[in-house]
Amino acid sequence: MPELPEVESVRQCLAQARPSLLGKAVQQVQILHDRVVAGDLKQLGQILTGACCEQIQRHGKYLFFGFRSHQQADQIWLAVHLRMTGRLYLVPRQEPLPRHARLMLHLDQELTLRFDDPRGFGRVWLVDDPARVTADLGPDALTLDRELFLERLHRVKRQLKPLLLDQSFVAGVGNIYADETLFRAHLHPERRSDSLTSAEADHLYSVLHQVITLAVQLKGANIDGVFEAGQFPVAVYGRQGLPCQVCGVLISKIRVGQRGTHFCPVCQCC
Repeated sequence: MPELPEVESVRQCLAQARPSLLGKAVQQVQILHDRVVAGDLKQLGQILTGACCEQIQRHGKYLFFGFRSHQQADQIWLAVHLRMTGRLYLVPRQEPLPRHARLMLHLDQELTLRFDDPRGFGRVWLVDDPARVTADLGPDALTLDRELFLERLHRVKRQLKPLLLDQSFVAGVGNIYADETLFRAHLHPERRSDSLTSAEADHLYSVLHQVITLAVQLKGANIDGVFEAGQFPVAVYGRQGLPCQVCGVLISKIRVGQRGTHFCPVCQCC
């Protein structure tokens, strides 16, 4: 948490809401906790001050903000990974400072881009090209096409849950949407990928695409009060001990690949 749908909702909000981050210039960089910056703190402030945000991109769980100043021929990119509890807000500059604020970009028009992170695991850093960060990642789960997914699935022999979590296989899926996808696909999380029939593999792609697309439309999932706007209806994640919404059997929780995994013993018996 947050996973692709939550991160995409952040991107859309910052790019499309009014006011938008796009077109805003950085007047001051304020680093409240040094650890939030992976790299040279002084350089980050020097490069971003005076630069204008021109683009906001996302790949998997990573956000990339393209900035350019009058002195720069090329864009510089601020890479952001929210990790477990990071959140980005564009707020009026005078809004009271929250307890867990880590970084603030003070912008023109009396606005501030604020990075809050209660757990403190989120990171920001500068790169000259987002490809330097995404080179080791698989294709983005939101835009992954069927043929590529099936081709990549055919090459591996792994349990389904750890495979979906592997960011080098497909980028953006985490614990929530892996569990939700496997439940809706009626596949046990410990099932091996090489045991799937062609029809099952094709169905897994369809369900994954449907789950990620719907979750993006609904602004992600609201788990433990994080991402309050999220309305994605979780069916198994975090519901251990509660009845399955399909068959009524209690949802189980096991560890698969060292990750807590929720599933229905009846609906996902194979």
